[in-house]
Amino acid sequence: MAHLGMTAKTALKIMGFSTFLGLAACGASVQAENEMKQRLPCPGAGILGSTEKVTVFNGAGQDITDVVVTAEIERVVTSCEYDFDDGIIYVDVAYRGIAEAGPAATSPTINVPVFLALTEVNRSVLRKDVEPIVLDFSAGGRRTDFVKVIEGARVPYVPPFDGAAYEYLVGFQLTPDQVAYNKAQKADR
Repeated sequence: MAHLGMTAKTALKIMGFSTFLGLAACGASVQAENEMKQRLPCPGAGILGSTEKVTVFNGAGQDITDVVVTAEIERVVTSCEYDFDDGIIYVDVAYRGIAEAGPAATSPTINVPVFLALTEVNRSVLRKDVEPIVLDFSAGGRRTDFVKVIEGARVPYVPPFDGAAYEYLVGFQLTPDQVAYNKAQKADR
């Protein structure tokens, strides 16, 4: 048997040092992964053009006295967290806006449908959900602010495509009459 010139004690020291290096590399790997997660972008967010405003009428006509509510989405933001193991980007989407009760409002709360669409940037819609936002005027005022937060929306993460490949678009789910009204209002400006 050849003599390698290494005692058992030296071998254990080297093995211990190797284990230390392995653990240090593992720690460095976790640190590098955390740094990468912080650098990767979240999906973009925006308001789909011409859907940021809605005017709801009582059905009697489109005069100012027939307005139940007007509302406008002002801002949309996202934050996210990457899960590399499962290939998912968990996204929180938040939007805010203002609303004003009109002369035809008969309830202190009014539901207005809002959509949230996940798109590939400048391409196709991958998913669209429509949910009502409750506009609450129970405090007695004619104006109210609203904020909606959607937590934990899931977006696929498949490198090299990161969050920058996606965009969340928000807007009021308008009827054909509401679209026509918005167009007429823009033309009058």
